[in-house]
Amino acid sequence: MRDYIPKIIGQESFDRYIGPYMGYDPTVNPSASNVFATAAFRFGHATISTVVRRFNESFQTHEQFTHLRLHHTFFSPWRIVKEGGIEPVLRGLMGTAATSVSTDKLIAEEMTEKLVVLNIQWKLDLAALNLQRGRDHALAGFNDWREFCGLKRLKIKEDFQDVVKDKIIVNKILKMYKNPDNIDVWLGGLVEDHLKDSRNGPLFSCLIAKQMKSIRDGDRFWWEAQGTFTKHQISELSKSSLSRIICDNSKVTEIPLDAFKYGKYPNGFLPCNHIPNINLEAWREKKKTDICDSPADIKNGDFLLFSSSGKLVATLYLLPWFQIKGNRQTECNEKRLE
Repeated sequence: MRDYIPKIIGQESFDRYIGPYMGYDPTVNPSASNVFATAAFRFGHATISTVVRRFNESFQTHEQFTHLRLHHTFFSPWRIVKEGGIEPVLRGLMGTAATSVSTDKLIAEEMTEKLVVLNIQWKLDLAALNLQRGRDHALAGFNDWREFCGLKRLKIKEDFQDVVKDKIIVNKILKMYKNPDNIDVWLGGLVEDHLKDSRNGPLFSCLIAKQMKSIRDGDRFWWEAQGTFTKHQISELSKSSLSRIICDNSKVTEIPLDAFKYGKYPNGFLPCNHIPNINLEAWREKKKTDICDSPADIKNGDFLLFSSSGKLVATLYLLPWFQIKGNRQTECNEKRLE
């Protein structure tokens, strides 16, 4: 939400559709929408590189394990075990700029001509699969989703050219679909001109942002939600990053402060001991003699103990189809939870 989403939808769309966290909203449904899962978030298929690059510790082509064409990595986890581990691949991902999407070649041929799936003898086409999946899921068309996001419906070719500057692509799509209302949402969203500092056009930026806001605001256990963690714990959690996770779980020793941001080695790369780390002392439990007795067994639910303003607080949680009568939280008073 902090490091990745603003980069793929643009900061302007993030501020417009998501904004700052205002707390848990029980009226928000956090589940994934059909259009997000089936179309919008599959924008990433157009960013897949044809080559898996493998770098050494100096972020140069590995002397022993060279780069691989993507289709040579399908269902080949043995390469990680026998060909240098995960580190060369991680360095290759961080040390290479992401693939730039172009309207005249949306998806690499590795994914449209050489996609392999177990138990199927022939090669598959990821673009065709995405289009068919959208129809199987009865997704509304490109224009309907633009209207949903408050964007202008495309009625004539000139309208289409306002959102897709490549006239050749506009002509190809209209020749195929005849009418803008017929265009599949996945294709239409993918060919839109990108917003400033974004990897998506206005439609996919809107749909992705709305989904992310729902996931955040509708999650009663969201890490920033009141009562989930203490202020000290939230402060420590905010130090978390993909860079830190890679440092803690691999033998990579140098990394950008933000692993989602490309930089040419060694510019912007730091030793792992310079990457902020979470201090787990914030979660150290007090001795039993120092805290209140736990509440009695709670039917159809449970409780979470945490410290707030120097006091021990118990927060009650029930199964979704039960309701709490009275206070959700209770404070420790003289060795008892009231």
